[in-house]
Amino acid sequence: MRTLFGIDLRTLALFRVLLGLYVLMDLVLRARDLTDHYTDTGIMPRAVQISQLRASSWSLHLGNGSAFFEGLLFAVAALAAIGLILGWRTRLMTAVSWALLLSVQNRNTFILSGEDNLALLLMFWGMFLPLGARYSLDRALSRTRDYPDNAYFSMATAALLIQGMSMYFFSALLKTHPVWVPDGNAVYYALQLDYLVTPFSLWFRQFQDAMTGLTYYVYTLELIGPFLIFSPIFHRTFRTLIMVAFMTMHFAFFFFLEIGLFPYISIVMNLTFMPSWMWDAIAGRLIAKPPARITLWYDQGCTFCEKTCHILRVFLFLPKAAIRPAQEDPEIGAELAARNSWVVTIGDDRFFKAGGLIALLSASRVFRPLAAVLNLYPFRRSGDWCYDLVGRHRGGLSRITAQLLPWRERTVRIGLPTQVLAAFFLGFITVQNISTLPASPYSLPDAFISLRQALGLYQNWTMFAPYPEMNSPWPVIPGKLTDGTQVDVYNSRLGPAVFRKPAVVSRVYANYRWRKFLSNLEDRSYETGPQILALNYARFLCRDWSRHHPDLPALSTFKIYFQVEDTPPPGGSKVPKPRLVWSHDCFG
Repeated sequence: MRTLFGIDLRTLALFRVLLGLYVLMDLVLRARDLTDHYTDTGIMPRAVQISQLRASSWSLHLGNGSAFFEGLLFAVAALAAIGLILGWRTRLMTAVSWALLLSVQNRNTFILSGEDNLALLLMFWGMFLPLGARYSLDRALSRTRDYPDNAYFSMATAALLIQGMSMYFFSALLKTHPVWVPDGNAVYYALQLDYLVTPFSLWFRQFQDAMTGLTYYVYTLELIGPFLIFSPIFHRTFRTLIMVAFMTMHFAFFFFLEIGLFPYISIVMNLTFMPSWMWDAIAGRLIAKPPARITLWYDQGCTFCEKTCHILRVFLFLPKAAIRPAQEDPEIGAELAARNSWVVTIGDDRFFKAGGLIALLSASRVFRPLAAVLNLYPFRRSGDWCYDLVGRHRGGLSRITAQLLPWRERTVRIGLPTQVLAAFFLGFITVQNISTLPASPYSLPDAFISLRQALGLYQNWTMFAPYPEMNSPWPVIPGKLTDGTQVDVYNSRLGPAVFRKPAVVSRVYANYRWRKFLSNLEDRSYETGPQILALNYARFLCRDWSRHHPDLPALSTFKIYFQVEDTPPPGGSKVPKPRLVWSHDCFG
């Protein structure tokens, strides 16, 4: 059980860093449309979004509709992600990152995809795990020997690994249409979705036999891979092969489909299966024993200096380096006082100021290339100046770090109540996954769904299931200004809108968030009842035209069309058909 469902603490450290990087990348990509997607002047005013949420759903972003407020929350989320990457107060930063990630997703649910669902689930399980036990500020400043062994097993590690494989296994069970098995045409249909595919896909889809083979490969891997990766027989071989197979599948998704960061976050999830023997092999190459003893000598009484040494030892991968007060050695102490500098000794060689940092970088196989750059005269001289500047303010920095970077005096463990809670939520997500199957005999009660929405634990892995979409839409919005001038509203330019199919349809969309919103708009236009998305998008377009063209007459009327191509069976031809979704009068 420990072997099959445990996770190496170094793997959890990598998971922490990559998850934090995901949050930063996600925030940067979302910030491109901060006003359009998250404020009351955008496509989704708060009142509209609230009407579409369950009572148990919540979002801090719904507290205010201004761009300034949204930007402030984005900044707080970015700071929490940086704290997570560095491993500073790791459990708190994980919880804050999870809360703000769920919050921003609930602010506009019509631009979400499987990427968001998976990222939120990974962050949720991270709160139950010792993500800061290795290569973190928490580890560097710990006075105790928390988790002396790299092998770590708990209900939370089992839950994280099972969660990852549930995505594939239940997705395979939901792929019930014959285009998967026995026909083998699912990849063909997926790559015919011109609004979603990359230029590489447009070239690749000429190879029908390859697409058939990939269909069987994806289906078989999703169905059988989750069992093989937990196999106790030939465990090392199967785990390595299946982990690599899943990651290469997601690399392929990156080249074939415009689906945002889904391949990245899926690879992060797969890397949680990275076993200890891989880390031992990496350590043997990158963290080899240095040729001479390394000692970092700091000024006794300067807590900032001492903490800096501990942090450098952890983050430069120098676990064998010693850290001692310079005053313990009369000769070293005299040199520290004379040069007003810390001292780094490597064997019999001594280094001072920026030279000490460069020497440590040179001793670290990971950062050795950086040392060669910093050793250049301009950088070295600037480094000495920075060292002197910091040295003159050591007292103030010690007081600051006493608050922000305190020593961790107590042993930190994740106790039994936390693991019981992890076991409960593992059962919770399993029940939910089973309920999504076509043959499931029961539906989830309201209380269950309310808890799911409150915690963001939604599970329904319908990735091209039960079959890929069979049509591909893209928007065309012709309109008129108040003076009668024809305009292309979608592209915000003068002149009639063009209904002709573009060479690369996926480039019609500004980014994958806009693609998701507009495809949702088109899907919902088939439903009876109020067309909330179309109405609010149309109102946004009226405002957006005036914002981008203040010197032109106002937008008066327009029609929202979608050119829709139905995908024929292999060998057939596609004919786009215009479909009117909405007519709008900006003054009516």
